[in-house]
Amino acid sequence: MPLLQYLAYYQTIEFYFPSYAEAEARREVRVILKDPTFRPDHDADMGILLSSMRITPGFYGDERTQLRTTLNACLSAEELRSYLEVDDARKKFFSSKTKGLTDQRVALNTPSADLRNDVADRIYDIRCKIVHTKGLAVEGKVDLLLPFSKEAELLYADIDLIQYVARQVLIAASSTLSL
Repeated sequence: MPLLQYLAYYQTIEFYFPSYAEAEARREVRVILKDPTFRPDHDADMGILLSSMRITPGFYGDERTQLRTTLNACLSAEELRSYLEVDDARKKFFSSKTKGLTDQRVALNTPSADLRNDVADRIYDIRCKIVHTKGLAVEGKVDLLLPFSKEAELLYADIDLIQYVARQVLIAASSTLSL
């Protein structure tokens, strides 16, 4: 069942969202506090600090932002590009629209592009089409993925991609084994 496989890998990545989002928020706050012009007695400076912290308990940005933050922390841009360009079929698949699956392309034709945000957006777009069965209808069509549909059959390359991403996140989040 490709939809369940995809969601299982997504949930593996999603488990680490809070860790990496909090680490990014800490980094942003440190940068602001290190600025010699920062003055805690100025409301404007405090506003900048508070907005960087995204003041909602336990929440650091929306889900798409947290996915991007996690991928940027756990994936090397060069290794991701190598994975996506390993063969011409994979490169062609991810650099074009996949009708019925996603319109999110990966900019493989731009050699200097960091592909992590494109991949995060593609993963998130597909995840939403699987999970959000109450999608908005556009011209009478609901944009979602259903089990056993022809669109679900197109998901195998994306399952391989999200499996690769989940593996890299697990590796990055792992700790050393000490005996």
